[in-house]
Amino acid sequence: MLDIQVSEDLHTLRQKYDIATWEDVDVSNLSNKAKKRFHRRQTAIHKFFTSDSAPEVLAHEAGFASLASFQSLLEQCLMQHEDGKPWGYRALLPDVHVVDHTPRALAEDTPNQVEETSTDAEHAPVEPLAEDIPIHREQVEPVILETSTTDEPETDGDANSDEAGNENTITAKRPAIPPTPKLSVEVDEVPLAPVVPELSRDAQPSISAETDFSYSTEQPIPSALDEPSLSHLTRSTRTRPSALVLRLPKFALSHGQRSITKVAQQRRIVQKRRVRTTQVHSNQQHRFRWVSILVLAVILIMTFLPLGAGVVAYGVYTNVRGLALDGVNNLLTVKSLIPISKSNPLAALEPAKLQAAQSDFRKAESDFLQLQALVERPDIQVLVDQVSPTYGRELTMARHLVQVALDVSRMGDEMSGIAMLGAGILHGSPLASGSTKPLITPADVQAIDGAMIHALYYIQDIRTQMSQVDLKQLPISAKQQAEIASLMPLLPKAQDAIQQAQGLIGLVSWLLGVGQTRRYLIQTMDRAELRPSGGFTGQYGIVQITDGRMAPLSLRDVALLDYAGNGVELGRQAPPQYSNWMNFGNWGLRDSNLSGDYPTTAQMSMQVFQDEGGGPVDGDISFTPTFIAHILDVTGPIYVAEYNETITSKNLEDRLHYYQQNYSAIAIEQQKTGSTSHSVRKAFTSLVGSLLLDRIRHLSTSQLIEIVKGAIKDIQSRDLEIYFTNPAAESWLVQHDYSGAMSTFTANDGFMVVQANISISKASQYVHTTEQDNVVLDAQGGATHNLTITLNYQQTGPVYGFDTYADYIRVYVPQNAQFLSGDGFDTGVCLTTPGNNGGSGSSASSSNCCTDAQVNPPANSPPTGAKSSTPPSNSCTQYRTSFPSAARYCPDGLYSLGDRGYKQPWRYDSLGAPTALTSDLPGRAMFGGLTVTPKNCISYITLSWYVPHAVQQKAGQPTYALLVGKQGGYTPTVEISVDTSAAPIKGAHPFQFNGDLVADKVFTISG
Repeated sequence: MLDIQVSEDLHTLRQKYDIATWEDVDVSNLSNKAKKRFHRRQTAIHKFFTSDSAPEVLAHEAGFASLASFQSLLEQCLMQHEDGKPWGYRALLPDVHVVDHTPRALAEDTPNQVEETSTDAEHAPVEPLAEDIPIHREQVEPVILETSTTDEPETDGDANSDEAGNENTITAKRPAIPPTPKLSVEVDEVPLAPVVPELSRDAQPSISAETDFSYSTEQPIPSALDEPSLSHLTRSTRTRPSALVLRLPKFALSHGQRSITKVAQQRRIVQKRRVRTTQVHSNQQHRFRWVSILVLAVILIMTFLPLGAGVVAYGVYTNVRGLALDGVNNLLTVKSLIPISKSNPLAALEPAKLQAAQSDFRKAESDFLQLQALVERPDIQVLVDQVSPTYGRELTMARHLVQVALDVSRMGDEMSGIAMLGAGILHGSPLASGSTKPLITPADVQAIDGAMIHALYYIQDIRTQMSQVDLKQLPISAKQQAEIASLMPLLPKAQDAIQQAQGLIGLVSWLLGVGQTRRYLIQTMDRAELRPSGGFTGQYGIVQITDGRMAPLSLRDVALLDYAGNGVELGRQAPPQYSNWMNFGNWGLRDSNLSGDYPTTAQMSMQVFQDEGGGPVDGDISFTPTFIAHILDVTGPIYVAEYNETITSKNLEDRLHYYQQNYSAIAIEQQKTGSTSHSVRKAFTSLVGSLLLDRIRHLSTSQLIEIVKGAIKDIQSRDLEIYFTNPAAESWLVQHDYSGAMSTFTANDGFMVVQANISISKASQYVHTTEQDNVVLDAQGGATHNLTITLNYQQTGPVYGFDTYADYIRVYVPQNAQFLSGDGFDTGVCLTTPGNNGGSGSSASSSNCCTDAQVNPPANSPPTGAKSSTPPSNSCTQYRTSFPSAARYCPDGLYSLGDRGYKQPWRYDSLGAPTALTSDLPGRAMFGGLTVTPKNCISYITLSWYVPHAVQQKAGQPTYALLVGKQGGYTPTVEISVDTSAAPIKGAHPFQFNGDLVADKVFTISG
């Protein structure tokens, strides 16, 4: 096989030719793709002859897979056109076949002489020819190989590479000159020198007998080879650089043909050296090859975790999978490392994966810095501007995209570090005990704050850079353009999220006690003894946090604080606005839950706690057993081995009440603890709390998330209430409706019912409340409310106290509400013995007031629970089986009130309008009073009021809105009806609702 080698060294070639005289080429009729290919090659050729750029780099920029292909193109440009000038840039056109028209004499003087090839070829062995057979000159025709200016298939990042190949194939079939009888030639993909000098007849190469020359009978034997110069032997530039096999007849060649063997041997040596050089630069070529894909992919990688958890990257470029691109692969690796889950946002906080992601971000940044250095080179900019303004614009866009890639990788690096800090806090667990090492320090807080500032800069810079990029001009598909465009609107949202997170940095730092210990008061509320913010305070504790670490927590009986012996609580009364109904002596923390507005209650509780020797605290956290039950749903049942009890979310309250109130159970606690103190009855409760906290410390991340989700619902239902002394922290709670504050009803109409069980019993668990409000809207836009509160008391278990349910009810409404009427409240006017039924009677000091001691039936009276057919006249006994008001109804006919306190019987008072019309809370009107409901009876409390201008015509808002507030500790049934027949609301229909109230709810009507 004959292997013909190009003899001219590239560096020598660069120095011997001046391209200033080359003719310009009109490419206006070419397709866009052909234009791009032409300009890319034209730029590379121009750089080769006018700069010191490395040929390997130029070959890569022109889209050639090998240096040999580029060299072959250079040589075609230097061939002589039939007009006597060099082919020049004309050789680059896709539909042109390059034929060298160099005269024979000029060919002999051309610098591309065989003698100038590598000296290594001079020592190459030459196989001897077996024999010399002369070829008659008249039998030989010129041998002409068709050529085209397109090279072997390029890998230039075009999406339609297959189409390009088809176009080249069609071009190759176009003849440049009329077909002539040719020697049968088999081309084995070998680039030939554009000018092959005529072989001297005196040079007689020997031909080995083993050389295979096949004879073709399909063509006439060509004439002598020495007449038309072999400079006409040009190769098809579509083929890969390999070897050219000339299948000649098996007879002796002339002396000129024998020298071809030596030339082929020399070419093989030079080819091997070229291959080695190409391999040295292969890594560099591989890096530059996919620059455009790399830059475009990275701008898809943008996401942020709001809790300082860090940054995770994502992209949709499936067509770049598997490509060995350092920058893109490093960024896309982050996607596989860090999972994104809406249901589990903390799943990404795995330290090992975050560390790997940070490493990938840094590697990507290094790659992009190198890429930036390339596109910022001044010589590249000057040359691009000279060659084509279009390329200049594309280069400018490339600079912007590279900067975007740098911003993404740098932001990812910083945010990964912050996420690792968050992972350390999460996995270290503030609840964990046994370690005093800080989970977060002031330096960490500064780092988080700095990362937020940098992230805002990066995002703003990305927006600025992308504003200079025309997506339609990028070599990507319409789908990819749409994907990138869809991400751009997310950047302002990311900025807003980061700015909000910035505001939380100082707040979270304060809450976690970074640099200063925080103390929070904890109160457990027993909803079976309902109080305005959820229940009676039975136990308390202190949560102490320093640098993210929580000290061990234990709950104590509130009596140990209220009766600590310091004398503070003795004889103390509740604040004046509550003392008319909270009239228990020795008012302390256990009874400080007085307001339905939790911030108000929390401030009172913290002050009482400090007065009683507890010290100052930074906040108050109160919760009902409902919150604990929801935690048990996540942790599972807790087995208390000491008492052989299994506590679940279903039996929690029952078992706590049993061990706190039942004398037999208290005796067991005394035996287990070896103590007879008053606080021993809370020993079981404290033990359950300790076991539960230990269980929480060992929960998985997903389980902790479930607890947080449940806690948010409990905050909304006011079964978990939080207050902080830090104004910023409290403002955040108010802003997100997490503060437990009562609405002021300024933005809409509404009401909120607040109850307080002052029965000294656990009777609230057997009372179901229904709130039925019938609203009538008038033509002036006012709203008339007719509210009926039903207390259905069905005692089905022990109440651990007095049977009669005493409930102080307050109804809060808008400040401009006008009271109309009411009934069902204890008027304070007692019913007397002389038969003055129906509400007449004497004052509270009258000795004639009927009490339960006076309604005992005579000896011949019917059994308890049966109605007396003929009660004695002028006797209090009639109130045992009947009552002179429909507001109190006992289905079993037993109206006995029993005792209010130890040897203190209830007095029978008439029922009527609310006794309190002055609100204890500013900005709200209030109607309230005491209600008394015997066991297994029903009380009906009615109220009516008018709210002017309740209907409001405001753009973008409902015409009428009614807010119904929910008190913590119980779930009432709400029945709402709104009559809109006379309302100035066009097209409004009557409204009805019936259901349980699990959180504050707004009902709206629009025209």
